[in-house]
Amino acid sequence: MTYEEKIGTERFDAMVADFFANRYFDRGMRKWQGYYLSDHTAALKKQSKSEALVYPPLPLQDQAVIRAILLQAYAEGQTVTAQLNLQTPSGQMLPPIRGKVGGLTDSDVVNIADQNMAIGSIRHIELIPFAASTHQKIRQTKVVGRAAGAQISCNHFGV
Repeated sequence: MTYEEKIGTERFDAMVADFFANRYFDRGMRKWQGYYLSDHTAALKKQSKSEALVYPPLPLQDQAVIRAILLQAYAEGQTVTAQLNLQTPSGQMLPPIRGKVGGLTDSDVVNIADQNMAIGSIRHIELIPFAASTHQKIRQTKVVGRAAGAQISCNHFGV
C-alpha cells in the first residue's frame, strides 16, 4: 500500500503541492555539478575569472599619436597594447589587445596580433619596450672568404 492510498489522493495531492510551493528549494545547475569533468569546471572557473576582470578606460589619444605609434611599432617590429573604444553590453571596456603590428592599409585598417581593426576604433595604444636581455641588435659581421673576388658582409640578428 502506498502513502497516497493510505491518506487518500486528494490529501496527498495537497501535501505534495504544499511541499513544492513552500519547502522545496531547487538548486538549479548546482545539483548537476557532480556530472562535470574537472576540465569543464576548470574552464568555467577561468571564464568567471576573466569576466570578473575590469579594464579601466585609458586616456583617449589623438588619432595622429595613435598612427605614429602604429607606424613606429610596425617599422621596428615592436609589440603594442591597444585598447579599443568599445564596451561590452554591461558597459565594461574590452580587454586590451597585445601583439605585433602586422600591417596597415590605406583604408585605415590595422592588423594587431592577427586581428584586423579600424584605426579609428583604437582608444589608447602603447609600445611595449624590448626587455634589455632580449633586445635584438643588428651587428655587422664580416664573413671571411670571397665570392667572385668580392668580400662578403652580411647583417644578422644577435641576441
